[in-house]
Amino acid sequence: MINAVTLKLSSVSQRLPVLLLLLACLLPLHLQAEPHEDKLRQVKTAILFNIAKFVRWPDNAIANNPDHMTICYYRENSLRPAVQTITGKSVQQRTVNDKLIHSLTEADHCAMLFIPLSQIRHFAEDQAHHGPLPVLTVADLTESDSGVTSGSRAAINLIRQGTRIGLDVYLPEVSRSGLTISSELLKLARIRR
Repeated sequence: MINAVTLKLSSVSQRLPVLLLLLACLLPLHLQAEPHEDKLRQVKTAILFNIAKFVRWPDNAIANNPDHMTICYYRENSLRPAVQTITGKSVQQRTVNDKLIHSLTEADHCAMLFIPLSQIRHFAEDQAHHGPLPVLTVADLTESDSGVTSGSRAAINLIRQGTRIGLDVYLPEVSRSGLTISSELLKLARIRR
């Protein structure tokens, strides 16, 4: 009986990050408890933190920054101050910190790169002139129409699905970056090839 309880608790603890990510994605975009923009930033920050649990970076990328999981912001930090809720926490035995960058040439210590909608065009131009990086690019397309999503070359796009946030994964960019995304995360996402 003790083994059955241990097995059941172990199974629950292994699935807990997936359940938390799913819960964060399912939260309505329009919540009443706090101002809309603050709550939306908190939800997006929680999604970023949980996505990091399901991505494997190449060994050489981790070797460049073994102690930190640096979340970078492309040209503007649209998640501030919500990002402070995850700064200093640990994910994959690395401490989360953040950094603002203005071009991909500054992305050498970034594990993730968050791209706000207002910077999508600049990012696309920068990306076209830069080789592959072992960086998980996450574009925030929640305030746009579906046409932008189909043209985004970010590895993961946060998209609007009614009043909720969904995930759109662009597999060619994931492969180009040398990243591996867990099948558990892929089950929650719309996949583009």
